[in-house]
Amino acid sequence: MGSKVLTKEGFRLFRHSANETKFKPTVIFVHHMWGNHKTCWRHFRYLNDKGFNCISFDLLMGSSHTKYQYHPEMKYIYKGVFYIWTRQIRSILDSIEGPKIVYAFSGPSLSALWACQGRDDIVKVICDGGPFHDLYENTKNFFYYEIGIKNKTLNAIASFFGTAIWGYKPLRKLHQVLSFWPSNIPILSIRGRQDNIVNIESIRAVFDPHPKLDLTVLELQHGKHLDGIRDYPEEYCKTMYPFIKKNL
Repeated sequence: MGSKVLTKEGFRLFRHSANETKFKPTVIFVHHMWGNHKTCWRHFRYLNDKGFNCISFDLLMGSSHTKYQYHPEMKYIYKGVFYIWTRQIRSILDSIEGPKIVYAFSGPSLSALWACQGRDDIVKVICDGGPFHDLYENTKNFFYYEIGIKNKTLNAIASFFGTAIWGYKPLRKLHQVLSFWPSNIPILSIRGRQDNIVNIESIRAVFDPHPKLDLTVLELQHGKHLDGIRDYPEEYCKTMYPFIKKNL
């Protein structure tokens, strides 16, 4: 699944190298909540075949591989999980030379956008299944469908604390970032119209208020949450690949 490298902060990176490198930017994958560095294997294998070098890693406090491991960055938990992820992603971006394409999924894509702020080494960003408004409602859906908490009372309690741990008004900060987003960094937003975890309107609510963004949108008619490249690979890659290679 790729060679392993440790950053100076102790984050393990997994490098997935193309057989023949054709593009200079490295694609950095930010997996979804309770995923891990292997979750995006369909994406990085596809891009490896096209000539991109890729890197994946395990998120702190959100990976199936690291959820019980302590890291010094966790001391910032009082600022919320999104803040911790942002610091981690920035640290990883700092450790990789050259131009980068950030490819992020679901909730952590909010932190990925934060982490890109003020950088001059980001050439493109892809957000699949996020970021999104309605954090409480979407967290309820996550606990119901992904974790299996189907009791309404238990789900409500878990969702209350789950929403609180994201941090203080993260969407306010996100909109500030997007308001000053550089015009030379295009964004691809991928969404599923049948998504039962993240309502598509809650993703639209993130990007629609920012008409100046260089934004490409792919809405998969029958897509659910993060199933695009698995269940609709032709439609998915028909938009994703031209976007990612354009002007490189």
